Amino acid sequence: MCKVGTSKSKLGNAACDGLEGAFDMLFEHNPIPMWIFDVHTLHFVAVNAAACTLYGCDREQFLTKCVLDLHPVDQRESVRRKILNAEAPPDCGVLVKACGQQIKILRFSRRTLFQGKACAIVWNIDVTEREQAAIELRGTQIFLDAIVESIPSMVFVKDARDGRFVLLNKAGEELLGISRHDLIGKTDFDLFDVEDAQRFRQADQAVVASGNLVTIDNEPLTTPSGLRALRTQKVGVPDIDGKPRYLLGISEDVTEKRRAEERSRHLALHDVLTDLPNRFKFQNILDRETEGPADFVLVLLDLDRFKAVNDSLGHHAGDELLRQVSARMLCHMGPDDVLARLGGDEFGVIHRSPVSRETASGLARHLIAALSEPFDIDGDIVSIGCSAGLALKSQHGRTVDALMKRADLALYAAKATGRGDYAWFEFAMEEKADRQRILRDELYASLQKDELYIEYQPIISTQSGRIVSFEALLRWQHPVRGLISPADFIPVAEASGLIEPIGRWVLRQACQEAARWPADIGLAVNLSPRQFTGFTLAADVIRALEQSRLAPGRLELEITESVMLTDSQDNVRILHQLKQLGVHIALDDFGTGYSSLAYLRCFPFDKLKIDRAFITDMTSSPENLAIVRAVIGLGKSFGAVVTAEGVETEAQLACLREEGCDQAQGYLLGRPMSADAAMERILGMADQGGKRRLG
Repeated sequence: MCKVGTSKSKLGNAACDGLEGAFDMLFEHNPIPMWIFDVHTLHFVAVNAAACTLYGCDREQFLTKCVLDLHPVDQRESVRRKILNAEAPPDCGVLVKACGQQIKILRFSRRTLFQGKACAIVWNIDVTEREQAAIELRGTQIFLDAIVESIPSMVFVKDARDGRFVLLNKAGEELLGISRHDLIGKTDFDLFDVEDAQRFRQADQAVVASGNLVTIDNEPLTTPSGLRALRTQKVGVPDIDGKPRYLLGISEDVTEKRRAEERSRHLALHDVLTDLPNRFKFQNILDRETEGPADFVLVLLDLDRFKAVNDSLGHHAGDELLRQVSARMLCHMGPDDVLARLGGDEFGVIHRSPVSRETASGLARHLIAALSEPFDIDGDIVSIGCSAGLALKSQHGRTVDALMKRADLALYAAKATGRGDYAWFEFAMEEKADRQRILRDELYASLQKDELYIEYQPIISTQSGRIVSFEALLRWQHPVRGLISPADFIPVAEASGLIEPIGRWVLRQACQEAARWPADIGLAVNLSPRQFTGFTLAADVIRALEQSRLAPGRLELEITESVMLTDSQDNVRILHQLKQLGVHIALDDFGTGYSSLAYLRCFPFDKLKIDRAFITDMTSSPENLAIVRAVIGLGKSFGAVVTAEGVETEAQLACLREEGCDQAQGYLLGRPMSADAAMERILGMADQGGKRRLG
């Protein structure tokens, strides 16, 4: 380290004695750090207070150092060379403070004579904070540039005075299909159609004038890739005097977003499979139509045999069938009609002007006829059909709920009359539905309160007169209305789904009673077609037999032809399951349906029951007698027992015996009776020498 001789607080002798005092004062009290060093030895010979503060030590310590001590080791050689250069210009350097901290300084130096020595006087300005600020400013500029470039939306700046572009980011280049170098300095009129440019310019001027942030939604812009929709936010940027200077804008391309939103809205209101309006949109349209003055007809349609297609060919075929159905129905819609898929195989139509009962009836007939024609589903030819219910706004209801309810009641009535038909709503339907609703609620309560019971009607052998079995007949004793006919409450139970728990109860109760009878007395129980839906029927029969310990061969299950009309393949499979249990299967009301003979070929029935309608006039009507004779012959040829229902006279019984009918049932032979009365009848027959002839 360099050493110096005498240290002084004052400068000592100066070259000009008259200025010594003034120089001393300017040097010592100057706020700029200053020092003087010997250019040959590089030792400090004088420092002011500001220099001591800058370096971080007192004057005594400072004057023990040389110039090189204040600089980083790797820079000392370059500092030495600059000192030797008498004409060195002002420059920046690095100063190492006493604490080891490095700072940036701006140096000004001049050669001078001091105390008779060749010296240099140096002024040092700390520019560390200024340098840092400059660095931060440059970094901030780079950072902001990077942000603007990375924003996925178009960012642009225009001169507020003449509308010329002064900035455009990369996303803007891609959207507009133009380089920023070709855009800067140009106006909208240089880039876009006059109409678009005028619109943009007017919007810019309005934004600048307002002084507020303005958002423009769904702004159209023609680009090389086509028409795009933008969401633009613009704001004016004032100068230092508060006057409009620039216009800053950010434009987001929302074209795809808008399309996705439109698609979502469309899907929310349309059926995915057929692209028809869905139930929600249909309801909205109905709301508007019912509030308006115009009349219209609401048509509800339900496809027939659709489930059979789904089950046999699969859901893919069912979907394709629904698409073809909707396309075929659309061909018959009027220009103002609305067709919707309400769900499953249900469709709705709003038939509008010109509208009348005649035009609506014609539309229903056309739709039923069109859907009755076969469909080609991937090479499979399938036939379905439909039923329709109609309600007229001006006559049947001016609210959506009323019209939907009444058209649905009409549809239910159409389906009840047979497939492929339509029906207009009648107020009697609503009255009947209200009665059935009340009856349904009361029927449910009756099941809980044990108001249901079973009576048993005997079936005899026509040759021996012996009781061969009893048919279980369900009865309902209402606490207020009294005895309610099965013809009234059984359809209600079937429509409401109560027939399944009621059917299970009848099976269980009747089997328990029959188990008390002699082993040669059988039990016949009727099954509803609704009990064939699902997979529990066979399990219900097994459970009833196991709990009662009734032999399966003593149980006979009676079904009607309607079981074979719906889901015939599945129902035949269930019938085979039941027969494998060892129970007998009887076809009730034989001859009243449309395809009785066909059913004998698809399933080996154990018994055929001739409907009472043929028995009533059998002795006086040759036609009825011929039918009875034919059924008896069919039964024998198929190995089935034949039972005649509704036998009320001795002449009828004698005729049946003569024709070879196996069994008979009717009021002549015994009315339905309680379980106890049935047991007494059985025991009474046993007391008469084992004969069970009814006298």
